[in-house]
Amino acid sequence: MWVHVLFVGACFLLDGVLMMLFPNDAIGTDLMFVSNLGFSALVLTIRKFDFTDSCLFTILFGMFFDHYFANVFFIYAIAYLLVACLLPIWSKHMTETVLESLILCISTIFVKDCVVYFCMFFGRMTTLSIQTWFVNVEFLTILANAILVLILISLLRLKDDYLEMKERKGRKKERIEWFRLRLRR
Repeated sequence: MWVHVLFVGACFLLDGVLMMLFPNDAIGTDLMFVSNLGFSALVLTIRKFDFTDSCLFTILFGMFFDHYFANVFFIYAIAYLLVACLLPIWSKHMTETVLESLILCISTIFVKDCVVYFCMFFGRMTTLSIQTWFVNVEFLTILANAILVLILISLLRLKDDYLEMKERKGRKKERIEWFRLRLRR
């Protein structure tokens, strides 16, 4: 579990670096890019968790993002939780191909951003119209994150291969110990 936490946390920190490199206009009148590597890593990671673990994982990282990056209270935690609740429905019939993982990440980014926009709009935290928001914020965010998600998928596969290799070593070690105990009898 700690490997998953470190991987998703590193992706969120990389989001912070990208936010510093590509600063955003707070008003939303210019084209903006919002990096979602951490969120995409979260989605691809919780896909393999059971429902309770995925909800807890998303709430914790949502609160982390709320506090350290967005400076809002529970908006991203709610959006991440909603995506965690919808994810089993979306990914029930999906495999882990690159194209399907890319589509899953882009669609969840869009849903998360829509939830955040509507929470902020109805909470009177933004005055952007939905057309301006989509053209200035969401369009470039989806396009740029599509490229970043492709890189993320390859990194995620490296992480999964490492965890599988570690698990095989553990099973092999257990098997050797079992044979030793059996021979002693």
